[in-house]
Amino acid sequence: MHPVLLFATGLVTGIVGVRALKNSGKGKDALESLSGKTRHGLDQAKSGLRDATVSGLTAIEKSSASLRGKLTPAAPAPTEPPEAGNTP
Repeated sequence: MHPVLLFATGLVTGIVGVRALKNSGKGKDALESLSGKTRHGLDQAKSGLRDATVSGLTAIEKSSASLRGKLTPAAPAPTEPPEAGNTP
C-alpha cells in the first residue's frame, strides 16, 4: 500500500506543479522552452536509434550473405557423356 501512496502523491504534486506553471505568465515561457528542448532531445535519440538499426541490419545482411555463400554446395564438375561405341 505504501508504494501506491507515494505514486499517488507524486502524481498529484506533478499535476499541481504543471497547472501552476501554466497559469503564471513566466511559467508558460518556461514550459514552451522545456518542450522545445525535449522535442529536440527526442529527435536526436530517434535519429541515433535509426542509425544504429540500419548499421545492425547491414551487418546482419552481410553476415547472412557470407554464410549463404559458404553453405551453397559447389556445382558438380561436368562429366563426359559415355561413348556409344564402347558399350558391350
